[in-house]
Amino acid sequence: MTRRHFIESALPLLTLTEFSGILHEGLNLNAMMQPIEKQAVLRSDDWFIWGGGVVKKDRVYHMLFARWEKKHGFNAWVTHSEIAYATSKSPLGPWEVHGRALGMEPRKGFWDADNLHNPLIQEFEGKYYLYYSGNYGPQDGTREGWWIHRNHQRAGVAVADHPAGPWRRFDKPLIEPTPNGSDHLLTNSPTVARRKDGKYVLIYKGVSDGKMPFGGKVRMHVALGDSPTGPFLKQNGTVFGDATTQFPTDDNFIWSQDGVLYAIVKDYAGIFSKHGKEVLLLFESKDGLEWKTSKNDLVSKFELNWSDGRKTAPLHRLDQPQVWLENGKPTVLFLAVKEKQDHDDSDLSYNVQIRLK
Repeated sequence: MTRRHFIESALPLLTLTEFSGILHEGLNLNAMMQPIEKQAVLRSDDWFIWGGGVVKKDRVYHMLFARWEKKHGFNAWVTHSEIAYATSKSPLGPWEVHGRALGMEPRKGFWDADNLHNPLIQEFEGKYYLYYSGNYGPQDGTREGWWIHRNHQRAGVAVADHPAGPWRRFDKPLIEPTPNGSDHLLTNSPTVARRKDGKYVLIYKGVSDGKMPFGGKVRMHVALGDSPTGPFLKQNGTVFGDATTQFPTDDNFIWSQDGVLYAIVKDYAGIFSKHGKEVLLLFESKDGLEWKTSKNDLVSKFELNWSDGRKTAPLHRLDQPQVWLENGKPTVLFLAVKEKQDHDDSDLSYNVQIRLK
């Protein structure tokens, strides 16, 4: 059988020219997104549910996600969040929630004593690494207490032999702020991928010095390490930024695919996008240091399409993207959703799992 005959017999509905066009079109997550299936939603009447992602072990999908009790209000994500654990036979649910992740209980006196958020679970060389944001402060419901928690945020990691835990935590954060640097005030929201040369790329969020309590500019930073737990060496400059904008981008997720690093980034102001403000965009990089928007840059506008024909739009938040790769290929997109304004605590947040086909 010739190569031409094999392609034509395997893809009878495409001409060779069309097939070649697909091969050179590049990754197009927006075109791959399918309507959300009924069971592919993780929600609770008693908890706000936020970002999460999965690993697969023993034919079971293990999700680590953030949650906090509804009674504290949505903005308690920075004061009362915890990391919880769920399992399913499919990355599209339905999910059985088992409670707080084992080993991720409150521990007084440490940098991550009171609040755990933005979990990302990864497997490297048979071990499991849980990257997360941790902080501490008074849980008294005051505005001052809220900002103390926020400004104590640090990026951390925990390690386990199984995604169910127990998770071994560290006494110090994964990466600390640099005095007078662009991450002077805090570090949070770590996301990690391994380059083709074996180096680990860490992208995290930092805030520079500025008028308190918010601080200065919000920027995404890059650090490189030889191990999933570091130490990570900060690289010069920042990524996904804009010199004139205080908070241009947020909620990155990076992964390695076919020797290329990809990132899904939330573009608040439409700086990088021709698709308007508040969209999820796809970037790519050879080394994790220099990034450019992909040819097919749009991942999603702030809307959801459901398998029963409904459309939810516009959304107030479409955050914390994570991608599950099955055999090295994007298969499911995880997103955290809030339909209404943050101060509307009657509106429960939830996590959706979108099939990528």
